[in-house]
Amino acid sequence: MVLQTLLSALFQQAYGVYATFWMAAFGWSSTTIALAYSLHRTESALLGPPHGWLLQRFSPRVVVLAGVVMLGAGFMWLSVVPGLAQFIGAFLVMAVGASLAGLLSLTTVLVNWFDRHRAKALSLMATGMSLGGVAIPLVTLAMVSFGWRGVAFGSGVLVLLIGIPVSRFMHREPEQFGLLPDGAAVAADGTSARSAPIRPALTAGAALRTRTFWQLSVGHTAGVTIVSAIGVHFVIFAENAVGISVTLAASLLMVMTLLVMLGQLIGGFYGDRVDKRYLAGTGMLGHAAAVAILAYAGSTAALVAAAVLHGLAWGLRGPLMSAMRADYFGRASFAMIMGASSLIVTLGSVGGPLLAGILVDTTGSYQLAFLILTGVSVVGAAAFFLLRAPGLTELPE
Repeated sequence: MVLQTLLSALFQQAYGVYATFWMAAFGWSSTTIALAYSLHRTESALLGPPHGWLLQRFSPRVVVLAGVVMLGAGFMWLSVVPGLAQFIGAFLVMAVGASLAGLLSLTTVLVNWFDRHRAKALSLMATGMSLGGVAIPLVTLAMVSFGWRGVAFGSGVLVLLIGIPVSRFMHREPEQFGLLPDGAAVAADGTSARSAPIRPALTAGAALRTRTFWQLSVGHTAGVTIVSAIGVHFVIFAENAVGISVTLAASLLMVMTLLVMLGQLIGGFYGDRVDKRYLAGTGMLGHAAAVAILAYAGSTAALVAAAVLHGLAWGLRGPLMSAMRADYFGRASFAMIMGASSLIVTLGSVGGPLLAGILVDTTGSYQLAFLILTGVSVVGAAAFFLLRAPGLTELPE
């Protein structure tokens, strides 16, 4: 949760706020801003398979520590960049660091430590992202008061001071300590005090040959498309198209992230009790309603309604993505499977912001982009509602 809070408040959700200052300082267009963000997502996709291999080959503590150091150093470099070329270099260093210290590493650790309470654990970890979003107004005020360069340098210092000691807690799996997932003890003869549930333990190659893998990837990609597009463009849209201040727009981001947190808690509570497919599909319908409202938004009230729906939908759906993969494919090759998935999911995280940026620069309006994103959300909902478990024999881990 601590690492997620740092990444969210200082890097991921802060990007949309940084963007308005970069546009003013360097004269960049919306397309340039979206392209820079898309480079981060592209890097994340390309890094996915080797990232998964690193997590299975080395301790997560080593991987996360390397990410923390790179992110902190990247922030400090960002604070002194004179133009686009060095900005891209610094941003890529930050992006690699954020990936190594981020979701795949943290999720792999939690998937190994929890089974029956997996959705709860992942949802509680993900609330760190929401807590970071709550801090966005403070980050915005800091940029107004001290400039974005000062905030970038301070962020680098904060990441190193907090992230390095926290990374020491990233132990790979409970078996290292004579335990099984959910805290079950291992007896002296090596057996468990209670039987662990049988899960399919598929290799990454076997998982890729299932329809389930690809259908889950389509739904996840659709969700990430919406989240990334709104994350990059919401503040810009609210300020330029609706006419509210950047501070008020950032406050709406805080409202959005509070609702994300509520959705995460709901998803975590019910995700271990009901069919995760239906919760994820419902979340996608919430995304569809939110972007449809944005397509015709002309008031602060409409922005608030979209923020509420999007936040709840994001929180409900987000943590279930990893839990569903672990449920369907097991945890033996989870990191590799997630790494392979990232190559597909990144199509959404890259395409969403870029599509919106190109369309607003060519048409002068966000309406067409938001209408297209509404359709993408509906496709994602259908993918989740129609999802089925792999048609393969389940194997014990």
